[in-house]
Amino acid sequence: IKPQLNPSQRILDIHEDRPELGSALERAERYLGLSSTLVILISGVAIAMATRRYTERHFNATALLRCLGCKQNEILWLYSSQFIVLGVLASAIGCLLGWFAQEALFHLLRSLLPQHVASPGLLAVFFGFIIGMAVLLGFALPPLLRLKQVSPLRVLRRELEPLPSSAWLIYGLSIGIIGLLIWKYTDDIKMTAIILGVGLMTLLVLGLLVYGLLNLTHKLLPSMSLTWRFGLQGLLRNSRTSVSQILAFSITLVAMVLSFTVRTDLIDNWQKQLPDNAPNHFALNIFPDQQAAFKQELQQQNINGSQFYPVVKGRLVEINHTPVQQIVSKDTQGENATHRELSLTWTKELPEENKIAAGNWWNNQQAGLVSVEQKLADSLKIKPGDLLTFTVGSQQINAKVASIRELRWDTMKPNFYMVFSPGTLDAYPSTFITSFYLPETQKNVLNTLVKKFPGTTILEVDLILKQFKTILIQLTQAINYLLYFALMAGFAVLFAAVYATLDGRIYEGALMRTLGANRSLLRKTHIIEFSALGLISGLLAVVISEAIIYALYSQLLNMEYHPSLYLWPVIPVTGALCVGIAGCWGVRHVLNKSPLRVLREL
Repeated sequence: IKPQLNPSQRILDIHEDRPELGSALERAERYLGLSSTLVILISGVAIAMATRRYTERHFNATALLRCLGCKQNEILWLYSSQFIVLGVLASAIGCLLGWFAQEALFHLLRSLLPQHVASPGLLAVFFGFIIGMAVLLGFALPPLLRLKQVSPLRVLRRELEPLPSSAWLIYGLSIGIIGLLIWKYTDDIKMTAIILGVGLMTLLVLGLLVYGLLNLTHKLLPSMSLTWRFGLQGLLRNSRTSVSQILAFSITLVAMVLSFTVRTDLIDNWQKQLPDNAPNHFALNIFPDQQAAFKQELQQQNINGSQFYPVVKGRLVEINHTPVQQIVSKDTQGENATHRELSLTWTKELPEENKIAAGNWWNNQQAGLVSVEQKLADSLKIKPGDLLTFTVGSQQINAKVASIRELRWDTMKPNFYMVFSPGTLDAYPSTFITSFYLPETQKNVLNTLVKKFPGTTILEVDLILKQFKTILIQLTQAINYLLYFALMAGFAVLFAAVYATLDGRIYEGALMRTLGANRSLLRKTHIIEFSALGLISGLLAVVISEAIIYALYSQLLNMEYHPSLYLWPVIPVTGALCVGIAGCWGVRHVLNKSPLRVLREL
């Protein structure tokens, strides 16, 4: 369409034409991209934990293959090919389910969409397939590399080479590939960079904190009872495994906290943005001599209206004595604002829902000052101290920029690009504008207003508000579905981490029972060990979640950050309960398996 436009025409997207809808959709898009990224991350952690147990269970079989003459590369290809086949099947099934899910979503949204909606393209299916394979191979390959290093002597001596250094290169490569895929999916390089950067810093900080907590626990062991010592020593005996499990649980809890908290705050923000009594009518062209009477009429009808603003029509023509057409860029908000008359107003107090982004608000006696909306100022490169020239009718007026304002276009109240200080526009003819809420049962009041004030124009925006609320409801449903995916991925990590150490726990439990430990002692030690894992993971998850939420709200979502104090007790306790219950259920075979049978298998 763009090549067919003439110089006086331009295309307006929803962000420019309807800022109140555009801001809500932009936040929803960012959240959906964030949730998708978190689900990918949680899935990767689950794959890594499950693959680790898979490789450890195949150490002995690999040693036998090495004794029979298999080379290292042959061993690696043998197991990798199985994962490739598994990945192809799983990714294909996932793409098929995604295709049907999209069709079902289109069916649910059919009342909001055109009759003919384009079917999902093959590129989207291919992209989903590539993400599935990249996540699988990126997180499964490092554990599989350990099989390559299994020594044939393991048949006689159970020794294994440590994780090869090249695996860290593979991890870095996989993270880079996933970062590129996330960027391609979200089309937001800033979000991708923040997530990857904060994620790497999170791993480093979490690792250091976990080692510190484990060392502190080790020093406190002598003062504890026998049951607590046995339970906590399970964490300390293999600190590397414990650290990896705590990191896995912490990352999972962080991802789930982010999904839930951001979702809740987004929905609350939308509800505050459009409460039930949000203004649904605008009154324009109220003459100055009728303004007091109009306001009194609203009060008599028990109608709550917003502030009355005077309006003068004018056009911005120069910035620092330079014609604005030489400054503005094509197809920008600035170009749209300079090709038409703007509604100019003045007020003594800073308008509601406006914030000063740069400069200062004026004093009561100051005249000849103007405050400019932030996005327009950025488009026209306007800053405090600049001199703006306007034409009002056939006259020109100069005003010095006192401040740059950040405002919310989604309040359904009068908003202005240019707000002047009192006394600047007094010499020019003006009318007034206001907005008010009128319930369905009082629609007959409109007839009274039109009869008493025939020169006033009243605009009804009920349909717009209804459409807006419908879109927000659908966005909320979509966000809830993504939260469910995050929860399922989180439970996958939980059970994968528990089963990753199951074999070792069975042998350890058999040895302890042989030495005289009863089932009650083992059960208590498992409860203490897994609950401690969940508690530590929950504490670390809260700290990291608050830091990430602050960064997201301030840098991406443009929302106010408020510390979630309820998370500090809830998440650690929830982590202790979930990990404790899942862990005890997962290792129940340790209590039921005969020690003699286990020792014979050794």
